[in-house]
Amino acid sequence: MMCQHCNNAPCETVCPVLATTHSSEGLNQMTYNRCIGTRYCANNCPYKVRRFNWFRYYQTDDYDFHFNNDLGRMVINPDVTVRSRGVMEKCSMCVQRIQAGKLEAKKEKRRPGPNEIQTACSQSCPTNAITFGDMNDPSSEISKLLEVEREGRAFGVIEEINIKPNVSYLVKIRNKERS
Repeated sequence: MMCQHCNNAPCETVCPVLATTHSSEGLNQMTYNRCIGTRYCANNCPYKVRRFNWFRYYQTDDYDFHFNNDLGRMVINPDVTVRSRGVMEKCSMCVQRIQAGKLEAKKEKRRPGPNEIQTACSQSCPTNAITFGDMNDPSSEISKLLEVEREGRAFGVIEEINIKPNVSYLVKIRNKERS
């Protein structure tokens, strides 16, 4: 399960260094260079989506990822940082793609288009089972889908605890013949 980016997130209120915050766009942000790894956020997350990074991937010979030489570092995606050991990690909804899309639209003096920005998971899903977009924009694909499905198939996981997740799921359609 991925991070649900809750509007009333229990992980945000317990972080002693404010490494977990809520953005104006509804994302549950993680500031990795501020995180000290107390794991309070993981203990308070009802979905248990946070993972503690036990491994030092960067600048070590234990893993053959070629992070230790200049040529190896040139092939790594520069938008995604390799975090050091001792921090909490979670899905960030590809915040670097969101920021790049917003910056491109800002250069062209316009708002980002309704389906212009995609996360890596939604782009790579061959069945289009994952949809990403601006839920406040009535012309976006996600807004149209949720408008139709809000009373029928759409639901949030563990809605009873009132943390208001931003991720919605759809119930599977089962076509069964009645006899």
